Amino acid sequence: MRYWIMGAAAIGLLAVGTAGTVNTAHAATAAAASDGMRPAIMLAQAETKKPETTTQKVKREVKEETAEVKKKVKRAWKKLTGYKFDVACPALLPLSHSTCTETGKNRADAKARCQAQSPLCSVSDAK
Repeated sequence: MRYWIMGAAAIGLLAVGTAGTVNTAHAATAAAASDGMRPAIMLAQAETKKPETTTQKVKREVKEETAEVKKKVKRAWKKLTGYKFDVACPALLPLSHSTCTETGKNRADAKARCQAQSPLCSVSDAK
């Protein structure tokens, strides 16, 4: 019984102690901000983003276009050289059918990759 009381008192003191430090930290931050000084701890969400320069914007757009082209080339290459499989989900009572195209050392390796992409689905050779 004595341990329960001591435990409850410790939890109460801990809750009061952490609440007091949070309030004092918030008050110190607000006071520093009102003086025009930056607080010692600045939240990342509170910081404003710097405007993006034209060079940065062009680089970002080129990077996005390059990524899109890479995806299209990869998809076209898989269609040409990959193995195609029919995927039926779920395995016991197929409600949806889709195709999976994968490359690999051999047909079994490619089929294993398709099975890894869609677990609990039956993967069979496409017709």
